Amino acid sequence: MNAPGKTWERAGALAALLACAALAGCHKRPATRDDCLAVIDRLVELELVESGFRDPVVRRRWTDELRQRLAPHLARCEGRRVPDDLRACLPTARTAEEVEHRCLR
Repeated sequence: MNAPGKTWERAGALAALLACAALAGCHKRPATRDDCLAVIDRLVELELVESGFRDPVVRRRWTDELRQRLAPHLARCEGRRVPDDLRACLPTARTAEEVEHRCLR
């Protein structure tokens, strides 16, 4: 099975997105590994739904593969400054752009 259209492209940009989140701002805290994984998981979920993949087995497979591919970036993600409400924001984001523009700012 091929990867959904933009999943790898957007996920590859995760490090850059989280670097942007490191900018100084109010109510920010260091990202944990779980925070970083939650962002990846949400991006994968959104891309799969957008691409028409709704099978939970497929979702888990792509999430696991993406986590492996992004392992080096996860180490750089940890400790970056993210909004205090990141984890509450992720489930409400309906697009990858919302994750970037609303949850990571």
